[in-house]
Parts: sequence; C-alpha cells; structure tokens
Amino acid sequence: MSALVRSILSAMLLVSLGACSLAPKHVRPDAPVPAKVVAGSEESVDGLGMYGVGIKEFFRDPRLQELIALGLSHNRDLRVALLAAARARALYSVERAERFPQVSADGADTSSAPYDKRWTRNVQAQGTAIFELDLFGRLRNLSESAFETYLASDEASRAAMLALISQIARSYLDERLAVERLALARSTVESRRRSLEFMAGRVQSGQSSLLELEQARSLLAAAEASSAEQQRQVELAGNALALQVGDYDLPDLPAPLSLEDQEMANLPGGVDSSVLLRRPDILGAEHRLKATNADIGAARAAFFPTLSLTGTLGYMSTDLSDLFIYANGAWSFAPRAALPIFQGGRQMAELKAAHIAKESAVADYERTIQNAFKEVADGLRSRASFRDQHEAQLAYVQSLRLVEELAMARYVSGAVSYLEVLDAQRAVFQAEMDLLSLRRDQLANEVSLYSSLGGGLEDAVSRVPEPDGRTPSKAETTGGDGEPSGADVVSP
Repeated sequence: MSALVRSILSAMLLVSLGACSLAPKHVRPDAPVPAKVVAGSEESVDGLGMYGVGIKEFFRDPRLQELIALGLSHNRDLRVALLAAARARALYSVERAERFPQVSADGADTSSAPYDKRWTRNVQAQGTAIFELDLFGRLRNLSESAFETYLASDEASRAAMLALISQIARSYLDERLAVERLALARSTVESRRRSLEFMAGRVQSGQSSLLELEQARSLLAAAEASSAEQQRQVELAGNALALQVGDYDLPDLPAPLSLEDQEMANLPGGVDSSVLLRRPDILGAEHRLKATNADIGAARAAFFPTLSLTGTLGYMSTDLSDLFIYANGAWSFAPRAALPIFQGGRQMAELKAAHIAKESAVADYERTIQNAFKEVADGLRSRASFRDQHEAQLAYVQSLRLVEELAMARYVSGAVSYLEVLDAQRAVFQAEMDLLSLRRDQLANEVSLYSSLGGGLEDAVSRVPEPDGRTPSKAETTGGDGEPSGADVVSP
C-alpha cells in the first residue's frame, strides 16, 4: 500500500511540474534612448561596462578605500536593504512550497460516553497528503512572480551598495574640502595678522594712516570669522562621513590625499547604451516586469478548474495496544475539482489589474533606462567643462596672486592706496576657496559617472556579509533551474 501511495504522489508531482503556463512570453522592451551616450565630439566606446573596475582600481586614495570597506560592513541603510532581499527570498520559498504535496500526520485519543452509559474510547493515527494538480500553471506562475520579486529585491540591495559607495566617496570629498578650506582660512589669518603688524609699524612711523590700520584689522577679523565657519564645516562633514560609514569611532586610517592629488581611474569618453542594462536599478525594473507577466498567467489560470487530491492512510482502534494491527488500518483517496462559475466579475477584474500592472512596469522600466541615460550623459558631458574650468580657475588664482604682490609693492612705493591691496587680498582668498570647491565638484562628477555606469559591484558584493553573517556560494543560492534552493531560503 505504501508503494502504491508513493507511486500516486510521484505521478501527481510529475503532472503538476509539467503543467502549461498561461503567462505571456517576456519580451524586453526596446530602450527609449539613443544607441550611444557620447560626450560632445569624443568617440564612443562600444560595450564598455564598469563591472571590471573594482573599488581599489578606481579610488586610489587608501584612506577612502578603507572607509568604503567599513561602510559596506557597518552602514545600517545597507543592512536594511540586505534584510529586505533576504525576506523576499524567504517569501519566495513560502510560495514555492505550494507546488509540492503537503503531507501531515496527526493522532488522537478520544473518550466519550452518555451520562447513563459506559464510556467508549477511540484511538486513531493517520497521515494526510493534499496536493493541487497545477494543470494550468497557477501555482507555477505565483511562484515565478515571487521569484522575480526576490531577484528585484536582490538588485535593489546591489543598487544600495553602489549608492553607498558613491555617498561615502562624496562625503569624503566634502570632508577633504572642509579640511583644506580650513587650512587655507587659517593660513590667511596668519598672513593678515602679519599684514596688520606691518601696518601698525607704518602707522607708528607716520607712513600710513589709522584708516588703513583699521582696514587691515577688518580684513583680519573677516579671515578669523571664515576660519571659525570652516572649523564648523569640518566637524559637520566628519559627522556626515561617520554616518555613511556607520561608525563614529573610526579606527586608525591611512593618511589622506589632498584634493589636488586625488586620482581616479580613467573612464570612457562615451559608452554604448546597452551597457546601461547592466545597472542594478534597470535589472530590478526588468525583474519586476517579469513578475507582472507571471501575475497575468496566474490571473488567467484562475478562470480554469482547480484539481486537488487528498489521501489519508492510518489506523483506528478502541485500544491503544492494538492500534497498529493490520485489520485496524484504513485509507481514503478523494479527488476534488472546483470550477468558478459566478464571482461578481472578480476574476476578470484581477486579470485586468494584472495587465495594467504590466503596463505600469513597462513604463517604470523605460523611465529607469531614460534616467540612467541622463545620469551618464550628464557625467560625460560635464567632464570636459570641469577640466577646462579648473585650468582657467587655476590660472585666475595665479594671476590674482601676482596682482596682490604688485598692489602691495605699489602701495609701499606710494603709487596706490591701501584699498587696492585689500581688494587684491580678498580676491585671492575667494578665488583659492573657489578653486578647492571646483576641484571637489570635478572629483564628485567622476564618482557620479562611476556610479551611473554601475561600477565596482562585483568587488563590493564580496565585501558584504549576508544578514545571517555568512556569504553563500552561488551553488547554495540557486537550484538546478537557476532559482534559489529551498535549503538556502529557510536557513536561519
């Protein structure tokens, strides 16, 4: 009898797994963007992605490399994203389990009697198997939808990693900018303090007026105010960076490089638009689109009959001692079919809603591609202008420094008033501040371009622990059909 039951269950399982699917075939929508993203007149580079460029290859600053590694391990926002993906993986396992027979065992020992009669005892033990024959692919499509939803969540966690890397890099550049602007402000304070002492000596010797002395004093006060402001910016930038890293008590790190000495890997002058399809946000949008396809298949299958089989095998006796005697054994087999006839239009509405959800997913997929195209185009087309602007600003600073020297020399010789010296000093200070900010913006644009090209994720994933503290292999996370295995999904 047990062999017969196993044969029946095996046959039911094979029939179910070979069921047809009513889901429409997935066709990737055409990308609503030009075939290539180019920067001005520069030649485009076909098929170039950033997956081969790791964190250490792109970010050359050892201190920044360590900060990114710490952030991938300690950032709480990233941890939330990883846990969301783990939860989606577990929910997929729940949905996938519906495709297999549900087997349970139960037993009971019941005693009962009328008030005026002797009590009777009924002892029973039985196993029950319930299985739905998925002839029209309803359960299969529900499982496929959950699987694609899990993959979309997994891509969302990868997008969170990439965003975190970029945020840490930008926060680090902000901190470097604040530190260097503070150093410039303090250097300017010392320079203007010497100028004030110089003016005080000229006043004592009758070569300058008290007005010029107070002008020099006001310039010193302005530099001191700027220094105090920059000190505050340093502290705020440090706190922002610590938040991104996820640790306010940072360990000893390598010495930082200055903004001018920062070097990043060379990025292409143009890329083929197909490269954008590797970005995790676009991959996630495509998985969501596939999930809506599966939902349509499940909604279509709801119009057809559902066939389920229920079988029991067990024993029943009035005494526990002879419960498992062959003569007390019994079995039952109950096929059941259910066909929806009238449900007030609910099934048709569910199918219509599934089609609308698919159209929405298509629009979301196309919008994500267009946004990615814009990000890459902005980054590529800003590089040349940043380079030219930085060179022009550097020449401007050098020219203003010469003007300051000439103005001071002319003032000492009595050819001009001290006001021209003050104007020259103010202009130099502001131009040097602007040069630092411009260099920071130039580097931040490279970081944004790196992120928009989907760079460094393979390297980043290897640094991120699983929510349960381990890093599973690909064999653990996928079954033979490319889906997550049940053992991986239910692991604590």
